[in-house]
Amino acid sequence: MEKIMAYIAGALIGVLWFSLALAAEPAAEDETTAETDRSLTEEMESIDQAVTADAWNIRNGCVPLRRVRRIEFVDDQTAIITLFGKKKVVLRLQRVCPGIKRNGFLHENRGHRLCEGFDRFTVLGGSMTSCRVESLEPYITIEAAEPEGKP
Repeated sequence: MEKIMAYIAGALIGVLWFSLALAAEPAAEDETTAETDRSLTEEMESIDQAVTADAWNIRNGCVPLRRVRRIEFVDDQTAIITLFGKKKVVLRLQRVCPGIKRNGFLHENRGHRLCEGFDRFTVLGGSMTSCRVESLEPYITIEAAEPEGKP
């Protein structure tokens, strides 16, 4: 779980640095660039500290079902779980489950939790294919900050 969190944090840092490089106008290295780099680094560190599985109520790879508001598949292997309280979780299946996004699903669980490695989703319709949950990870969106001095 920690490896996945480190991977997600690393990917987010890479995306932010890449988008910063694309958005920046060519200019000489000066104090304002150093200040921007420092503040971006500080922002990334604060995001990394704030995004923990515990903050999303993911404990031991499980989310309490009473916290789940909606599960929506974005493709045949990935779903976004909307929790009460505006937080979201990314659910990945162990393999592609053909038709789950298009046809819908039946969730099979044990107890009152949605758990990686144990719970399954079955595709509704003719195939009745069943796929196991591989992982549950915090989902965050990164908003572009408005440059200072520009409305």
